Amino acid sequence: MALPRIEADVVIIGAGPAGACAALSLLTYSSLKVVLLEQSDFSQLRVGEHVSDSLFALLDYLKLSKTDFPEGSFMPCYGDTAYWGSAIPRERHSIFNSENASVQLARELFDFTLLEHILARGGTIYPRTQSKAQPLLDSAGWLLDCTHPEKAPFQIQARYLIDASGRNSTLCRQQGGKVHKLDQLMGAGCFFSCPGHGSQLQQHIIESCEDGWWYGALLPNQGYVATFFSDVDIISQQRLNQRQHWLTRLQQSRQLKYQLQGCTMLSKHPWVRNASSHYSDSSAISRYIAIGDAACAFDPISSMGLGFAITSACHAARLVMAELAQLSTTPSQSSSSARQLFQQDLRNHFSAFKQLRQKFYQAESRWTEAPFWQRRQALA
Repeated sequence: MALPRIEADVVIIGAGPAGACAALSLLTYSSLKVVLLEQSDFSQLRVGEHVSDSLFALLDYLKLSKTDFPEGSFMPCYGDTAYWGSAIPRERHSIFNSENASVQLARELFDFTLLEHILARGGTIYPRTQSKAQPLLDSAGWLLDCTHPEKAPFQIQARYLIDASGRNSTLCRQQGGKVHKLDQLMGAGCFFSCPGHGSQLQQHIIESCEDGWWYGALLPNQGYVATFFSDVDIISQQRLNQRQHWLTRLQQSRQLKYQLQGCTMLSKHPWVRNASSHYSDSSAISRYIAIGDAACAFDPISSMGLGFAITSACHAARLVMAELAQLSTTPSQSSSSARQLFQQDLRNHFSAFKQLRQKFYQAESRWTEAPFWQRRQALA
């Protein structure tokens, strides 16, 4: 018995900022039918993002203004305090750029507002949906087998596939793309409730130590997130996925532990997430393009993730519109020159990021014999 089949021009896998902004761009500047698939139910706690106010220019391109977002979506950020290279704190607006003002995003409010506008502009969103994609014969598009825990299986046939599935780049590898990985960085973090601590928690804290570095940031509703970044083997050896071991590690910090005195830990267990840096080469995959973390993933020390997610989504949407328009007039021809240029831009962007990243890691010279820091110096 054949499964119900939905036809679409573009299917986007992943409803984070990259996938959502790609959908908004397509819906705003074309009449293409867009379907967005998301495997989660959107209930996962989101780590706040510290971004430049240039974000608002990107939102303007998507026909969104600050007033379209709920109150509290953009919190003022009073800068970073970095204990890096010495025990003496250094104050700055952002790690790499002190010229632009910056804001702290309330990611839940931000993400849901993007999704609401996708629906308002005629897009379709399927949450809690797993999908398995396979290319159609003669590179004529994609067929996705979709499953939902409470609905019957169905299929989607699409002319183009945008991969916004995130850092693991599983889909790219499955379809024969290449993923160039730079490191094995991971983050182990916990969320806290800090009522009455608002004034002292306005600043981000970045604190290096022998085995890696800490990041602490304010979240909406008097929340706070603290994350320890190190390599996979170090996270595993120190068992930082376990509550007590993580708390012991926190107490070994020199500064962050004082920020969290009197705060209540909300996480039953620390979450552990991939934070490695890589770029993906998908130029050989027909009618497919990767965006956001699926295309290039950056060390969180760079604060580049969200801005790149949105810009790559907008550029990719323009590329998809142009390629599908060409296919409509000359179905037998599909120029890959635009995608090759997009891929070259990714490589250039990643190369610039590596230089910036290395400059920052080289500023810390106190633990030259520690494996974590030796690996960063070796990458130079």
